[in-house]
Amino acid sequence: MAPDWLFGVISPDWFDRYVHRFELQRFPKGLGAQEALRRQVGEDGWHLLQAAADEHAPQSVRTCPSLARLQQVWNQHFERVEGLIRWRDGPAVESAERVISPYETDARASRKRETEWVGYKVHLTETCGEEDAVHLIMQAELTPATEQDVEETMPLLDDLQARDLVPEVRLVDSGYVSGDVLAKHAALGIELVGPLKQEGGWQHETGYGASAFQVDWQQQQVRCPQGHLSQNWCPGRHNRGEEVIRVSFSAVTCQACPVKALCTKREKHKGRILTLSPQPVHEARERRRAEQRASPFQERYALRAGIEGTISEGVRSHGLRRARYRGQSKTQLQAKAIAAAINLVRIHQMLQRTSLGLSPRPKRPLSPFARLRSLLAA
Repeated sequence: MAPDWLFGVISPDWFDRYVHRFELQRFPKGLGAQEALRRQVGEDGWHLLQAAADEHAPQSVRTCPSLARLQQVWNQHFERVEGLIRWRDGPAVESAERVISPYETDARASRKRETEWVGYKVHLTETCGEEDAVHLIMQAELTPATEQDVEETMPLLDDLQARDLVPEVRLVDSGYVSGDVLAKHAALGIELVGPLKQEGGWQHETGYGASAFQVDWQQQQVRCPQGHLSQNWCPGRHNRGEEVIRVSFSAVTCQACPVKALCTKREKHKGRILTLSPQPVHEARERRRAEQRASPFQERYALRAGIEGTISEGVRSHGLRRARYRGQSKTQLQAKAIAAAINLVRIHQMLQRTSLGLSPRPKRPLSPFARLRSLLAA
């Protein structure tokens, strides 16, 4: 791309710095040398971007897609203050927009507990039921790594509805469950089985979390554990856009309460403020938290364990966590191809077994330790 123009823009020392990929080079060991190199890279990038934006630059340079990507990455990590280029203290954009690699611009960095990765998330949906019935993968959908699982619960259901595959019961991981999602499933007549994350916050630990307050939806009042009624009921929206109800208690009542330190840390002349979800969402959340503590719920939810085996099969046997291609669309095709391969193997196994008069699905083999226990019992 315009080599003659590029020769006139760069200096010979650029070849020493950029002739090899940075990941193949050894970085300076001293902090000062590392900072100098980082600043030099920022200055080189700024110089190249300014030269490419000049009206005398070739049209092929000014319209090059890679130039826009370079500008985006430069803005993420560098800034120009009073004519000086400096490294930003942190990326200037959210993780969902942050470009991690120039070779895979769709991939994003994410973290789940101790696991960190760059790429995407795969969401699998599998049939389940009788222990000896063959289980098939119905969905293998790819999303950016930064998207929360709960954001995909309803889109996955919409896809099943479009294919006339709506289940009566869905068993999902806790990451896919929220009060809003539970309420939407109930409105559609679909049972969503999955544990809801427990109420957090220091007030829950002291016994004065939101679940300890009694809500009268008709009178639009809330009674606190000490028996005091709320003063204001104000519907509104959270900063993320969802509907909420802000309930406040009298400052005089809260300041005089003997257990104020267990309930609120607000300063004088202010009372406790409680943020509630709309009634269907709030009640669905409270019901689920009560249900999931009981044995019947836990026994039903145990059926979901089968999908963990499917995920393991996809990872260990088919490289589900290794993208063979670049770009989300191609990686999505890879995930669907892996799901189809697993289904074909299972269907072939089912046909073979049924032709021999056996159950469609072999029983899960016992581990060596479990076999040892069965020998001792005999």
